[in-house]
Amino acid sequence: MGAQDNMKIVQDLAQAIRDHDERRYGELFAEDAVIRAAGVPSALGGVIQGREQILQNFRQLSAPTGLEIRTIFGDDTHVCAVERLSATFDGTQYLRGTGRPYTTYQCNVFRIEGGRIREQTMYTNWLDVYVQAALISLDSLRG
Repeated sequence: MGAQDNMKIVQDLAQAIRDHDERRYGELFAEDAVIRAAGVPSALGGVIQGREQILQNFRQLSAPTGLEIRTIFGDDTHVCAVERLSATFDGTQYLRGTGRPYTTYQCNVFRIEGGRIREQTMYTNWLDVYVQAALISLDSLRG
């Protein structure tokens, strides 16, 4: 597949996330796909392996209130998408939810093979999210 086809897969993934369309979301990942959240330890959900685990994680997330691809580029095997993400921090199986809204930017790098996402690495400014969601106080970070 070429760069345009691969970028379309990532755009379809963003739409499936916006629509919270589990079926379409799952179809875009290879059976043995891996999602990594850079800087997040495996013990806190930083690595999700296999389509079934990826779908299980997706089911636990609420749909974002906004997801916009700001920049996208790619080649025959990789796509990079810079996105603006807005959501409510409802928590995860590892972190308590606060119900507070947040907006941040993230960069996702995808490796695509045979028309499916094989790997995704997310680079998200989690500190920004945690401050906006009131998990961490800005005052606690000041010296």
